Amino acid sequence: MITRRHLRTKVMQALYAQQLDPTDNLKAGESWILKSSQDFYLLYITLLDLFRELHTCGHALYEKNTKKHLQEDENETNPKFFSNKALLALCDNEVLAAQTKKHKLKYWKNHDEYVRLVWDEITASTIYDEYLKTESTSLAEDQDFLVQLFTKVIAPFDRLGEFMEEVNISWVDDAPLANTIVRNSLKRVAEPDTIITVLYKDDEDRKFSLELFRKVVLNKPELIEEIKGRTPNWDPDRIAELDFTLLLMALAELLYFPSIPVNVTINEYLEIAKEYATPKSSMFINGVLDNVVKDMTKQKRIRKNVRGMQ
Repeated sequence: MITRRHLRTKVMQALYAQQLDPTDNLKAGESWILKSSQDFYLLYITLLDLFRELHTCGHALYEKNTKKHLQEDENETNPKFFSNKALLALCDNEVLAAQTKKHKLKYWKNHDEYVRLVWDEITASTIYDEYLKTESTSLAEDQDFLVQLFTKVIAPFDRLGEFMEEVNISWVDDAPLANTIVRNSLKRVAEPDTIITVLYKDDEDRKFSLELFRKVVLNKPELIEEIKGRTPNWDPDRIAELDFTLLLMALAELLYFPSIPVNVTINEYLEIAKEYATPKSSMFINGVLDNVVKDMTKQKRIRKNVRGMQ
């Protein structure tokens, strides 16, 4: 579920915070990584649970409006949305209900104003309007409607981002990947394994982020020397803190993670740099790592096992 790149990002954030506050110790950083990763899963469940809350919110408005002599909004009084087969399957999903209860997720209950704001955004959308005009739909069509509604209306809604910032600031960085996983879940909403209940793909992924964090922290002096030795004009004060952190992480992977291919390590950190650092960061990091890999390969210091060389 959570990807290696996202785990690398969590480690980057923990290391960057530690550079800004040297009083943070190894245990504090590890605890933050674990909690931040768990928070990612909670965002995923919270976004799926939003559909159940929207059903409740919309249905309440529908019942209220149908009792009026003068109906205010035809879209709010149209019951088609509430009979959407995919939406009903999600509302009846016992695993989603169990996960919401297990983690005591009451974010929408505590911030119900955002549910109404999202509902208003939905009813004002062209996608919703066109859906109401169709006479009948299949489960597949209903699923596709929810996917399109989430992708084009809900996920881009500015106020949803505001909600995330208010509840958990790390959710803002988690949102792109969480949105992708939510879309995948909506595409198979009627299947038994709709709701993902595990955070990590396997035990190796679970250990990866902590091991990477430890390797960088415990070997930092040596890793810094590796950079200095291959950049004669290198001045620590002239390298951006984030670029410096990414270089340390990449070096740690090259030296201490034999199962991870060299090209995978380089590509991952270049992509992270493009997303989080300055426009010139990826070029700088690529140049340093290219020199490091060439020198270490000649010295036979990069040792990858068979799997790692594939």
